[in-house]
Amino acid sequence: MTEIELKAHVADPAATEKKIGTFATFRRETEKFDAYWTNGNAARKAVKVRIREEGGITVVTYKKKERQGAIEVNDEKEFSIDNREAFETLITDLGFSCDSLKHKKTKSFDYVVSDGADSTRVTVELSLVDPIGWFVEIEILKDNPDGETIERSRKILGETLRLCGISEGAIEMRYYTEMIAAANRAQSLSDGDQP
Repeated sequence: MTEIELKAHVADPAATEKKIGTFATFRRETEKFDAYWTNGNAARKAVKVRIREEGGITVVTYKKKERQGAIEVNDEKEFSIDNREAFETLITDLGFSCDSLKHKKTKSFDYVVSDGADSTRVTVELSLVDPIGWFVEIEILKDNPDGETIERSRKILGETLRLCGISEGAIEMRYYTEMIAAANRAQSLSDGDQP
């Protein structure tokens, strides 16, 4: 499955949620606890694996990520596991280590965009990501999309962002792991400055 998505900063989560409610249907509220594992080193490109705990289920995700301007086009593979400790032992033995954690409180919505014979399901998530703030994530899932499908999805993502009342200037190009690492470094420096 290919995930085509963008994320943007949210200044007023209550107002944004109200706007999302005018065009999308609320589906659920959840908390996601993510651990990112990598086997990267200076000599080769890192492979990253995410282990997510959500609603009592543990899901492993591997993504081949590609940025295309303001959007990400990710080839995503997911599977659930019933023994996290055994899986973590396996990937540790394969040279992986946990290098980042993320906690997200999320409200999920969805709606369908119809264009003639084609329709596209769009997921909109309003999330508080600790410690970096509020974001809206807009996602479309497609099987093996061609360039035309990706371009159409890009337009739908942009239009959905506008429906959320968020400007394109709020789009965030960095990955959450990059932003969390920067926030943690800034906090460490701040803590080090105190007597």
